[in-house]
Amino acid sequence: MAVITDTGSKTEDLTLQQQNAKNLANIVTIPEFYANKNIFVTGGTGFLGTVLLEALLDTHPDIGTIYVLVRGKRKFDPNERINRLLQKPIFQKYNEKTLAKVVPVVGELSEVDFGFSDEILNELIDKVNIIFHSAATIKFSSPLRTAIKTNLTGTMRTIELAKKLKTLSAYIYCSTAFCNSNNRGLIIEEVYKSQFDPYEMMKMAEDDAVWENFTEEKCRGIIRDHPNTYTFTKNLSENLMMAEMSGLPAAIVRPSIVYGTWEHPIKGWVGNANSGHLGFLAGFVKGIFRTMCGRATSVIDIIPCDYVINSSLVMGWYVGTRHLNQPEVIHCTSGEVNPLTLSEFCDIMNASVERHPPNNFVWKPAAKLRNGWRYNLFFYLFHILPALVFIIPEKLFGIGMPQHTAYEYMRVFHKGTKAFDYFLDKDFRYSLKNALRVMSTMHESDKARYNFDSSQCDWSEFIDRCLIGLRRYYFKEAAVTTSWHRNYWKVFNILYYCGYVVLLAVIFGFCAPFLGLKVGLGLALLIWAFLIWL
Repeated sequence: MAVITDTGSKTEDLTLQQQNAKNLANIVTIPEFYANKNIFVTGGTGFLGTVLLEALLDTHPDIGTIYVLVRGKRKFDPNERINRLLQKPIFQKYNEKTLAKVVPVVGELSEVDFGFSDEILNELIDKVNIIFHSAATIKFSSPLRTAIKTNLTGTMRTIELAKKLKTLSAYIYCSTAFCNSNNRGLIIEEVYKSQFDPYEMMKMAEDDAVWENFTEEKCRGIIRDHPNTYTFTKNLSENLMMAEMSGLPAAIVRPSIVYGTWEHPIKGWVGNANSGHLGFLAGFVKGIFRTMCGRATSVIDIIPCDYVINSSLVMGWYVGTRHLNQPEVIHCTSGEVNPLTLSEFCDIMNASVERHPPNNFVWKPAAKLRNGWRYNLFFYLFHILPALVFIIPEKLFGIGMPQHTAYEYMRVFHKGTKAFDYFLDKDFRYSLKNALRVMSTMHESDKARYNFDSSQCDWSEFIDRCLIGLRRYYFKEAAVTTSWHRNYWKVFNILYYCGYVVLLAVIFGFCAPFLGLKVGLGLALLIWAFLIWL
């Protein structure tokens, strides 16, 4: 295991410049640091990016312009896209003057200078002080070339811009705790050296000849022990930062599985609920997703979205008020200080949805851990087949998940969870040494508002907030759980167990004509008992 370390920054003898920076850090609070700063954000229209924009507006009334990179699309006005984004509930407390600070700039992440005109590029070079880079293709199954261009080359473009800025105060890269998932045991907060040179990978992505007849086997030969192209290119991007950002105020934040917000800007904000594992939770609430694959004792390392944003803002302040020889790396994870096993996670979800059931669901929500053939058989019998049955009423009456049919959700879910199973079946542990050290330097006035210490999270309360957030913001249902919701659950619970009787009757109806009443009943009971166990 090769790790790129920073030995120079660990010396006990501070230079005069470092001591001055340290003294400055003891004076400047986080809101004061962001006052009058102009910021460039990539990934600002995604789930994390949207919460980041709100948090930036909330830092200080005098925060400067927030430039948001937006992809140019035909017949699509970027200003209209930003306007729609700013109409989300989390921005309701801001007036038009404040919201006007969020300005879209149209460009392509992987192009040189993002394809900006000279006028826009010069404006950014003159004015921008801080860069938050969170744009990425987060699909585990992305083609390697796409992942390299977006995750690696895109990072290079933001680094190039950072080096051109007249006044760079901080550069924050949102990576992932999974970028080192090809390793085992305790993952430390340092950059693990990639087996490939990031510059060579970027060159390869631009060579069309390389990608002719590029097979899955060739891809596997490149990413090797990485589980997918996402973690592979994220690790490459971190290596790129270590090579390019030496001596500059830069940091890498590595979140784990990001769920809804704990508290800020509102409790339980889940955005469009199709980011990462949140999609599973959305399907679970409606009774569509009913199983998970993994060991009961495996830790599912979840983290509230606002904790990720808080850690990013803190790191902007941290690196911007100190002299660093190398980028600072922190984990934003929970497994080491507040572990949640898969078994506990399922129990919490089941108890939470019973306390806060949605307005309607296609089946009683209940999640259970299964593995191997049991998981696969259950998935096809009780996920795919019911989804096919629900397509017709879904089309006619609009029952089920918004925007997609139940069957489409099943297909996407199965593909996504298969990729996620890798992370739920391994012993991944993430050190928080650097993160805890950074927390200790925070001002008392900042510790509550910009908290990202997951040891304080009550997971049962957190899942409650996420489920209520899904009901309110994603499914557009009631935010308050009423007696009607509880009575609806009780009625559906009775129907659920009545369904066991109906299932037995259906199986017996198939068996009896061929095997007779006695044998047919016996076989029906065996099949029925097996399905109940399954």
